[in-house]
Amino acid sequence: MAGDETIQATSGTDSFGSCCEDLEEAMSGSEFDPLITVGSNGVLYMSVGQIELEDGEPGLVDHPMFFCPFCGTELQTVEEVHAKTGGNNGADNGA
Repeated sequence: MAGDETIQATSGTDSFGSCCEDLEEAMSGSEFDPLITVGSNGVLYMSVGQIELEDGEPGLVDHPMFFCPFCGTELQTVEEVHAKTGGNNGADNGA
């Protein structure tokens, strides 16, 4: 999530971004901070908004991504996200 260190992680045996070139490119962000990242907890997130933090600095609002927005491949399940985050992540059971 916002403020978490971005790392490359795996879901099952495949790494996020291996489903298609478009997702891999969107996550690489060599010229900008990518809006699709893997948090330090191993969950794939997409930045969906921006808020002002208490110190006046901007912060990003992240939400778990379950499907690739480019090819539609399922990337992680609600159960996997809950297991990695203890259920505190905005992922509803009906997602």
